[in-house]
Amino acid sequence: MRNNQQSILDYFGVDSQKELLEFMQNHPKDKDVLLLKEMLIRVKDGGDADE
Repeated sequence: MRNNQQSILDYFGVDSQKELLEFMQNHPKDKDVLLLKEMLIRVKDGGDADE
């Protein structure tokens, strides 16, 4: 899990989950932030049956 988490942090150019959260709060309309939010909702809800 650490590798996947680090890749997301690298993608957004941040060093921690706290910085990522701040970035998401500061850029709520960013297309990548919106996509990440959608992915997190899907994971929380058990994922898609098609995936």
